[in-house]
Amino acid sequence: MRMTALALLTLIVLIQCLPMSRAISSPPATQPATPEFDVIAKELGIDGTLADDVYTVTLTRSDLDVLHEDGPVPAGVLRTEFQFYRCDCGKMNVIGQFTVADYEANDVIDALRAGMIKVASVSPMLMNEHPRLLIVRFHGGGGSQHLAKTLSSALEWTGEARMAPATRPVR
Repeated sequence: MRMTALALLTLIVLIQCLPMSRAISSPPATQPATPEFDVIAKELGIDGTLADDVYTVTLTRSDLDVLHEDGPVPAGVLRTEFQFYRCDCGKMNVIGQFTVADYEANDVIDALRAGMIKVASVSPMLMNEHPRLLIVRFHGGGGSQHLAKTLSSALEWTGEARMAPATRPVR
């Protein structure tokens, strides 16, 4: 009798937990929900996802063929990510990272700093890989369009965009 009561109690607890686990695992929205995020998507030319009031834009570096001592590194690992959120002060904030080849790093950093985005750190992504990869982490605040334009400018110094004909003014 005790075993049946224990089994019944366990079943009741499990049934009550099911609806909560479904609510927690709901997929994030795939389109911006506010005009401030629409501006970011338009400026970057990439749609992000909105979850928990954070708009995330993720890019992968499919233009790099990275070899590590254990073999090729999949492009899905080479992520550049921007996370936007509204501050209580009214500004839009962005936190993120660029995955760059070592020869791209200084130009990306210069573009970020020109837009008043602070570089938090620069560090190697791996060891003994070719080409050498760095992670440039940053954060900044301001208007949605200004932040997106600054990030777009920094992206011009990476990958195939870097090899495009020069359209930038000479510094």
